[in-house]
Amino acid sequence: MRITPNNGRPLLALAIGTCTALSPHAATIDEEVVVTATRTPIALADALSSVTTVSRDDLDSRQPLDLVDVFSQIPSLDISRSGGPGSATSLYTRGTASGHTLILVDGQRVSSATLGSASFQFLNPDQIERIEVVRGAQSSLYGSEAIGGVIQVFTRDGSVSEGSYVTTASGSNSLGKVAAGSSGSAGKWRYGIHGSYLETDGIDNLAVDSGFNRDRDGYRNRSLNASIGYRFDNGGDLALRMLESDNRNEYDSAFNPDERPYSDSRLQNINLRGRLPVTAYWTSELSIGRASDDSNNFDGTTGLNTGSFRTERQQLYWQNDVTLAEGQLLTLGYDYYDDRVKARTHYQETERDNHALFGQYQASWARIDLVLGLREDDNEAFGRHTTGNVALGVSIDDRHKIVASWSEGFKAPSFNDLYWPAGPFSAGNPGLKPEQSENAELGLRGDYDRWRWSLSYFENDVQNLIDWAPGPDFVWRPYNVSDAEITGAELIVGAYLAGWNVDAGYSYVEPRDADTDRLLIKRSRSNMTINADRDLGNWRLGFSVKSQDKRYTDTANTDALGGYTTLGMRLGYRITRALETNLKVDNLTDREYRLNRGYNQDGRQWQLSLTYRL
Repeated sequence: MRITPNNGRPLLALAIGTCTALSPHAATIDEEVVVTATRTPIALADALSSVTTVSRDDLDSRQPLDLVDVFSQIPSLDISRSGGPGSATSLYTRGTASGHTLILVDGQRVSSATLGSASFQFLNPDQIERIEVVRGAQSSLYGSEAIGGVIQVFTRDGSVSEGSYVTTASGSNSLGKVAAGSSGSAGKWRYGIHGSYLETDGIDNLAVDSGFNRDRDGYRNRSLNASIGYRFDNGGDLALRMLESDNRNEYDSAFNPDERPYSDSRLQNINLRGRLPVTAYWTSELSIGRASDDSNNFDGTTGLNTGSFRTERQQLYWQNDVTLAEGQLLTLGYDYYDDRVKARTHYQETERDNHALFGQYQASWARIDLVLGLREDDNEAFGRHTTGNVALGVSIDDRHKIVASWSEGFKAPSFNDLYWPAGPFSAGNPGLKPEQSENAELGLRGDYDRWRWSLSYFENDVQNLIDWAPGPDFVWRPYNVSDAEITGAELIVGAYLAGWNVDAGYSYVEPRDADTDRLLIKRSRSNMTINADRDLGNWRLGFSVKSQDKRYTDTANTDALGGYTTLGMRLGYRITRALETNLKVDNLTDREYRLNRGYNQDGRQWQLSLTYRL
């Protein structure tokens, strides 16, 4: 989020044409518009969920290497990472588990059906126009995985901004990067094509190692994003989008230092979406697409393929938005996806589908906003599951609002959880129940000319948490082992003060096992982020602060990773109207810290880039 004197927002170009017809809140030219919180365009100030946005301007300013860099600066998100760029990464939203945050790309699920989570560390920020982070259970709109929240990534296309660019960058650990792209329109057509290549020698991932593990673990990313769209005279719109990311990631084997393991992976997301204004009060949208996550693991010393996994998700949704009266919007929809697994490992089941019906009612009367939602999922593996939500916002005056909400979430067991092939040491468990939650939140907000703030208190009770544990036969299997009680508070402030754009967030979370009252592993209780940027004529200056306290690495709460604070600095200079250079230094004080037990993180690191725009 960024506040400027006129509060201009680039996404407005995408949503302004449908916002008045589809949303009970008519956005004005000065309001930022979000869509993930309700699946319809709505002014950010009117959203009854806790939402953080990251714009293309933010990404250009902060120059993140990957989405891990982006998410580390968003309030209430914890990250566990097994080394440097490209390494295995887990995300924890408001103390919930890894895999409890649904990640969408242009409206489609991109998680792996075997892992049950998305490999977001491979999504390149150069391909992204905007990110919306919605915290709190959202399963009544999106179904499985949305226990902690939903993150939606919007790729670059010609509907928001036009122009061409070329960027080159170099930096620490032999980093090299080049990105180029063009977006625009011609009559009723619009287009976009963007490509990037990144390579780095990386760092030595394991903290204590020997043999081949003592080398650096390099990372390579090649990404392509392409789109084309057409807007009809009757207001209808048709768009085709494609995103592909090809990656090679070296890593260390904690069990055999004589191996030189690496993985080749490919993420792909393709969707065709059409929107039609059936009448002045009814808009219908249909989207069909496919997302795939392929991974091949190799031993570099022998060249042998040690594991191959391919998951593919065919998906479709049909959404209808009907304006019932002024300030009242009814959304009715159907979601479908079919998961398929192909692997060298033999799974008992390799395909399952999910059908869902959902409905949502949004209304605004004077100083009261209301959202009601209900969804029923019918999954081939575990049957039916119903989730609901209700949110109420009351404006105390023109600047202050109280928001209260209750929502349900759930997560379906993954293919690995259910069907991992039985062996002497591990096996899946077809009898697992879905994880489910109830989330309650109470918030107070203030919105002023040059700054805004929100304070929220939340409780999230999660039942049937899935964890792998040894059984009586000493074989490790997943079980519904425990429940969790998560409580916390969150303060978010955005301001334009003395020429500085400032975004700050602080959260305090108590994620506890309901049976033992011990803290859940890999979650910090205290987490703070600060971003501050200022334009100084041809110069642009910015700072980032990340601070979080210790995190336990065992369920007994006897072993912990220490807390840390890192400082980042960025400096940009406009050489000409078309040419700009940027210098970024992360971890300026060279602080030593870890995001996962036994794995290193980089010290001070820098990146210098040059961008030419047409």
